[in-house]
Amino acid sequence: MKFILLLSTLFLSACTQTSDLTIDNIEHTNPFIKQGDSKLDISWWHSFNNDELSQLVSRGLKDNLSLKAQDLRLKNSAINANIAEADFYPSLNVNSSASSRFGDSNDFGNIENASFGLSSSWELDLWGGIAAAENKAIWEYKAQEALYRARANLVAGNITNAWLGLVTEQQKKIVLASQFQRTQDALTIIHRRFSMGKNSVTNIWQQQNLLKSIEVQQEKNIAALYINQQVLALWLGITTDKLTTIDLTMLPALPELPAMGIPMEVLKYRPDIEQAFAKIQAANEHLAVAITDQYPRLTLRANYSTSKTSVKGLLDDWSGNLIASLTLPIFDAGVKKSIVEQRKLSLRALVLDYQQVWLEAIAKVNQVLVNETQLSKVAKNLVSQLDLAQRTEKLTTIKYLNGKTNYLNLLKAQESILLLERQIIDANKKVMVNRVLLYRELSHGDFSIEIQSKDNKNIDIGKQS
Repeated sequence: MKFILLLSTLFLSACTQTSDLTIDNIEHTNPFIKQGDSKLDISWWHSFNNDELSQLVSRGLKDNLSLKAQDLRLKNSAINANIAEADFYPSLNVNSSASSRFGDSNDFGNIENASFGLSSSWELDLWGGIAAAENKAIWEYKAQEALYRARANLVAGNITNAWLGLVTEQQKKIVLASQFQRTQDALTIIHRRFSMGKNSVTNIWQQQNLLKSIEVQQEKNIAALYINQQVLALWLGITTDKLTTIDLTMLPALPELPAMGIPMEVLKYRPDIEQAFAKIQAANEHLAVAITDQYPRLTLRANYSTSKTSVKGLLDDWSGNLIASLTLPIFDAGVKKSIVEQRKLSLRALVLDYQQVWLEAIAKVNQVLVNETQLSKVAKNLVSQLDLAQRTEKLTTIKYLNGKTNYLNLLKAQESILLLERQIIDANKKVMVNRVLLYRELSHGDFSIEIQSKDNKNIDIGKQS
């Protein structure tokens, strides 16, 4: 025993556990290319000021099946952390046995030998390997939690986009009905002028063709409404028949652009950045485990038992022993050393991945901001075009009725208005969807009821300094 303790002391002084982790300082202090003035709501969908949307997103965060599955994976990861923590404590087992002759029926049931005892085993964490294993499990839990929040953000975003799609198609449905009626009224006038001999029958055919093109758009609108209902129901975790009717027939006003500050502050809690950071920390602890596997392992074992040739008097006499065993790796053809080098390479790769995630996150936000500027200009430009097209159509109609221009000019003016009215609706939707994407890029995803009540390991997410 004295020899083992002496040997352990020598190794403790000779060996050190090295798993130093260095991450190049990431200072993204340059502001985003555009800034707003409004406060960024954690539950970002509230920015659209629509109770129906808020209820739908809340329902999705509660009932979405993929989010529930991710929550179970998160809980499973928390259990892994608890299992790793258990290695700090000794194990205790109860052992008992009894034997009896089987061949002779007269002796069957008579106990010849019986034993009962307790055994315990405890590995001392000399080099911090057990602590590193527990820390690795905790950081893996953090990575899973980041995945959960990323999924919650995705659910909220897809529900919002599906809702915007439904509202857009319902607005388009009303516009298409108005276009159909206007085109049909124009066809009635053309029929009347034809009966008076003031235009050709081809004018009637062309107007009828325009009417048919609107009917085609109406069929597409019906299909788009159904598809958006299916998508919304999918993310809500329900069947389409259980989906309540969306009452809104006009897109909400575009919220003011939020104040975002600098990337280092607003993006450090993004799920993908926190997941990448958690992977680095888990890999660092994994490396520490590999390093400690090269060192001796000291295990204490205790046994306290009794045995007799009969059950009677079994508990009268007890004997115990305490064993300390030292396992020292001598030769393994360099396997353990290779594992350490392998995990060092993996750790370096994850550090580079982490830096890349930062760069991509900033680039994505700036790209969305650029897109918003461009999409907003397109939407405003289409409104101006529609105004000019309506003026043109009004004047062309007067000239056509007075016989001062041909029908083709009037038809072209009508087609221009019909197309622009639909394009404006689609352009406004693109602006709104792009804003949803901006909110998602800035969001940390920590708005789910499930995750707010979860504190399995008292982990302080996001403390990456």
